[in-house]
Amino acid sequence: MAECEEDMQGNYVSWDVGWTLLEITSHEVPLQDLCKRDDDTYYFWFPALPYETARFLCRALGTSLPPGTDIEEAITLTRIAQRKFHHTHSCFWDYWIAPNDKKVEGVWMMDGIPLHDNIAWKTTEPNGLHYENCGALATVGVSDIDCETNLKCGVCSFNDLQRFALLGTCESELRNYYYTAFQRDEEELVFIGYGAYQISRFNGTWTLTDVVKDVIIAYLEETEPDYPMGRLWWRLEQPVCDQRAGGRRRMLLSPCPPGHFTCDDATCIPLPQRCDLKYDCGDNSDELECESVSFPDGYQRHLPPRRGDSEEAALPIVLTVSVESLAVKTIDMVMEVSYQLMLTWMDNRLLYQDLKEDSTLNVLPADVVERLWTPQVGFINTIKSEHTLMDGDTIMKVDRLADSIGMKPATSAEVELFSGVGNTLTVGRKYGTSYMCDLSLFLYPFDVQQCFMHLRISSATKFFLLFDRNMSSVNYTGNHLLVEYEVGDLSLVHADEDQFSEVKVRVPLTRRAGYAILNIYLPTLVLLVVSYVTLFIRPAIIDVRMTSALTVQLVIATLYSQVSASLPKTSYFKMVDLWLIFCIGITFLTIIFHVVVDNVMHGQSSPGGTSVWVSSLAKVKLGPSVPGTMGATEASQYLPRQGVLGQRVVLATKVMVAAVFFVFNIGYWGFILSQ
Repeated sequence: MAECEEDMQGNYVSWDVGWTLLEITSHEVPLQDLCKRDDDTYYFWFPALPYETARFLCRALGTSLPPGTDIEEAITLTRIAQRKFHHTHSCFWDYWIAPNDKKVEGVWMMDGIPLHDNIAWKTTEPNGLHYENCGALATVGVSDIDCETNLKCGVCSFNDLQRFALLGTCESELRNYYYTAFQRDEEELVFIGYGAYQISRFNGTWTLTDVVKDVIIAYLEETEPDYPMGRLWWRLEQPVCDQRAGGRRRMLLSPCPPGHFTCDDATCIPLPQRCDLKYDCGDNSDELECESVSFPDGYQRHLPPRRGDSEEAALPIVLTVSVESLAVKTIDMVMEVSYQLMLTWMDNRLLYQDLKEDSTLNVLPADVVERLWTPQVGFINTIKSEHTLMDGDTIMKVDRLADSIGMKPATSAEVELFSGVGNTLTVGRKYGTSYMCDLSLFLYPFDVQQCFMHLRISSATKFFLLFDRNMSSVNYTGNHLLVEYEVGDLSLVHADEDQFSEVKVRVPLTRRAGYAILNIYLPTLVLLVVSYVTLFIRPAIIDVRMTSALTVQLVIATLYSQVSASLPKTSYFKMVDLWLIFCIGITFLTIIFHVVVDNVMHGQSSPGGTSVWVSSLAKVKLGPSVPGTMGATEASQYLPRQGVLGQRVVLATKVMVAAVFFVFNIGYWGFILSQ
């Protein structure tokens, strides 16, 4: 019926029954005649006003000044003005147009878009004067004139009557929320509500009136320009919302369609552009009053929230740990971790305002964070029993996960509301913490370790707060190859057996044995080969055999002391200790074998008590006997000869050392590989 597409008489409206008609004349009018308009376009006229005022009026009414790009448009406006105004009226011709070159001289722009040569200039225009930055439209074309000193008429055109909304009145019925603008005469605007309200001038002052009760609800305070469109201050004559009469209240008369935000100057921008950390309104009002959280009455930050679906169930806290770097100090038995810790939860007591899909635009200011309840998590296995902090490095944001539940009726702005149930709060901070790690070094340097970051919710017991097993996660973004270890895949281990909800971040570490192999095992292996080779030196050269074996043992003993100094002092043996002790032991065994061989092969002494050490293969040339000395025949009977026993002892020492080495290595490396 409102669209004049169908005659609804008899279905929803009945004029034939139920009415007592007194002194009336009845006419039957066809539907097409009833809905016929004289013109396809509505025009609002405003005579003799500055350019900026004319521009504001058209924008605040939901349209714009004429573009001035078509001379036919100028002719049409002049014809309409000639019918409406006397030829002496200022609006008989000459009207402001929207384009101007205020920003860049010579570049005429409309709504930030250059028009180039599309303007219908007069023959001699533009004349290049730098102070003439605005245009005026007449029947012969557009002239560039000075914006500051000239007064021209303003005309705003509409294809359909604009619908306005009055925000800030707490009205729940749409008929008291929407208005339509009319102009009965030039400069005379009136905003007629769909219900009982009307906004019009009364004694030179804009008033909001209940025309049914003939009561003034509020009147507009003095403003420039003197029109009610936009976000303005009104003085209350009647109570509005919960505010008493006599006070000041900010209300908004907006031409913007749904899904848009109204700037203070009544211009419109898409609603997502409000509070997006950049200015989109010409007056920068889109970045004002960007409060993301609405606190209810009686909100207490020391009490944890409850689950929205069950007041008895514990509130799940989602833990997200992003480990950026690791460093393990074996001697101190600590793990130094640099990580980002985030906690996510829902607070069903809150309402959020104007949330963006990009959560980085929903970061809460510090004063709001101080008023919110936040969970505290303790770091259990740290030296100083540290915990999460709420300081300048902490960032809290709101994650938009659910749709809006509607608009906030009491505000003088288009504020979308979002429930605390379905949309989450996330607090995050970067930490650098040293966690104690009980390293088991029995298999060093072939050990595999597990260090833990032990976390516990300390704000309340597990009957109120609980780590979310399904949604909590951990990831590692650092280098997997550390100086001593290779980091495996991190995982979470939940433990709710205690009074508080706990979780452990398990960090698997596999030691990189390359350093130990190159600096311990290979050098000692070479030294063992040297020690074993001394068994192949002629038994007659006992000093060389002993010196070489002793040197090897001293080097291995020195290496052992250096390795022990670089490791924690443990009460148990480590595999590297067993290896080095074996190396010392087998070199000691080699030295013992050298002594045994020497005694077996060269154990006979000379008659005078002095042993003569001569190899059985040596050729001794003996001269004639000298008085007081032994002769050749006598000396020859005391020279020791290498026999079968000596050869067997030498062979046995070689075999036994090799056997001990291989038996030990089979057991040693077999045990390591089996772990």
